[in-house]
Amino acid sequence: MKNSQRLTASFRDPSGFIFRHNGTLYRQINKTYRDNYQTLMKSGLYDDLTRAQLLIPHEEVAVETAEPSIAYTVIQPEPLQFISYPYERCFSQLKDTALTTLAIQKRALKHGMSLKDCSAYNIQFHRGRPVFIDTLSFEVYREGEPWAAYRQFCQHFLSPLALIAYRDVRLSQLLRVYIDGIPLDLTSRLLPARTKLNFALLSHIHLHAASQKHYADKTVDKSKIARRMSRTSFLGLINSLESGIRGLHWKLIETEWGDYYQDMNSYTPKALEHKQELVDQCLDLIQPDSVWDLGANVGLFSRFAS
Repeated sequence: MKNSQRLTASFRDPSGFIFRHNGTLYRQINKTYRDNYQTLMKSGLYDDLTRAQLLIPHEEVAVETAEPSIAYTVIQPEPLQFISYPYERCFSQLKDTALTTLAIQKRALKHGMSLKDCSAYNIQFHRGRPVFIDTLSFEVYREGEPWAAYRQFCQHFLSPLALIAYRDVRLSQLLRVYIDGIPLDLTSRLLPARTKLNFALLSHIHLHAASQKHYADKTVDKSKIARRMSRTSFLGLINSLESGIRGLHWKLIETEWGDYYQDMNSYTPKALEHKQELVDQCLDLIQPDSVWDLGANVGLFSRFAS
């Protein structure tokens, strides 16, 4: 279709893709994902998640699809005003997105579904809250099957959080290099030995990495080595990850930017007051829907604009 353009960033999932039609973003849902989509909508999970503001809402629309031969339906998600990337987020934002993902997984299990994709790119901040944006990441839960997105979750969320908490905040920039998440073996080597005394990091990072290494070069039947996981065990895994992530904290270090506005060498009280008045006047004049604070320092004017 001439007026439809499939986005190049949306190519990996056979369940569907994002495309733009006359300037508006839509998501095509392919026939291969029909059963999972119907379960999402009819099980009550979609309503549960959207009411809790955990999943971006959408509408089914009658728009000519980008690839009609494989299309089941088309949805129009609520538009986002701002897109951020995992490596741009601070520790608390990464932590919030991780806990949001686990909260969604818990609710999904209650409705007979599970997340098959736990990429950190699937979470965006919308109206001040972390929200899941990939409607096609849910699949019907099958009792006994291990969590398909377990490793991905650990690489995208637990790895950077642990490295920031125990090593250096700059290590979050590894997410720029590893778009599929920081490899667990790398995280295991970078973390201090004392993290092996932390049960969550021992099991979900160190032992997880060792298990990957053990089977990496072996030709094995994955169905034989995969342990059956009951629903109770599945919830136990999620609770363990949640507890471990809640227990991670970043110790704020002092920098010249921390007291930027209190430092008289940066702004005198009168100069700061004058700048606040100018910002206030600009906001009243423009009435923007969203504001990007470039060079935000401690975020004083970000909070002022909000």
